[in-house]
Amino acid sequence: MAPMNQDLPSFLCIGAQKAGTTTLADILKQHSGICIPEVKETKFFLFEEDYSKGTDFYLNTYYSHRQPGQLMGEFDPDYMMEPRAAERIAATLGKDVKIIVVLRDPASRAYSHYLMSRKKGMEQLAFAAALEAEASRFDDLRKRKVIAYLERGKYGSQLAHYLDIFPRDQFLFLLFETDIVNAMPSTIERIQQFLGVGYQELDTDLHSNEAGEAKNTAVRDLVRKDSGMKKLARVLLPSDAARKRLRKYILQKNAGSVTIEKPDAEALRAINRQYFKDEIQLTQQLTGLDLSVWNN
Repeated sequence: MAPMNQDLPSFLCIGAQKAGTTTLADILKQHSGICIPEVKETKFFLFEEDYSKGTDFYLNTYYSHRQPGQLMGEFDPDYMMEPRAAERIAATLGKDVKIIVVLRDPASRAYSHYLMSRKKGMEQLAFAAALEAEASRFDDLRKRKVIAYLERGKYGSQLAHYLDIFPRDQFLFLLFETDIVNAMPSTIERIQQFLGVGYQELDTDLHSNEAGEAKNTAVRDLVRKDSGMKKLARVLLPSDAARKRLRKYILQKNAGSVTIEKPDAEALRAINRQYFKDEIQLTQQLTGLDLSVWNN
């Protein structure tokens, strides 16, 4: 196990996806004592092809803009659902790395995730049908990340693995519905205290990742599939981080608005009862959070 030191990231936000982590990252980037990758989700601890390149690759690719004395950290909600990510984080950063976890009502999170997949052209099924078909659709990790509407909401099982590896006092657990939606300024102050950086007043009036469907599917496919444009980008932009920034920019500009009707509150509660009841109870036990808001 590598010991934590100032030359390695000292904190991570591991999820959950669609729970405000992009907004948190954008706000904390304003802090002069914090260095966060321009590419929000590096996936370094997720895929072997990146992780095997080692910490020099990780630091040079994603933290080259770090100023002296800044704490390094990243936000990647894919880490929470992957046991191997927890093990690699511990082996590379040490068990005293600080971990931020933001949790959102699993049913609402699943629907928001579904809208994102529709936006990206990776989902054609209706929401209820996609939930029913989920288990039969997994064939590899990359596809699983896109359609894991239910699996990503199994917070209890995911956190149990992390808590088996990392000490409980290394975690800061937050609720999307209260801490992010209704109390962002005080939440940002709590995070600064948790990380041990000096307090700075940051602009918290930021909102990232609004969902929308692609305006032009041809443009979307050029960016997402193994097209000639992607091959040309590899030649013109050797930096993986630069290509990710360009890809994100094009997809954002090509995003329209989603017109799919959202399930009502009772339908979302029914999804929680059907798919997440035991996981919610386990999550409450592990985190000590009051999750009754998810049943209201």
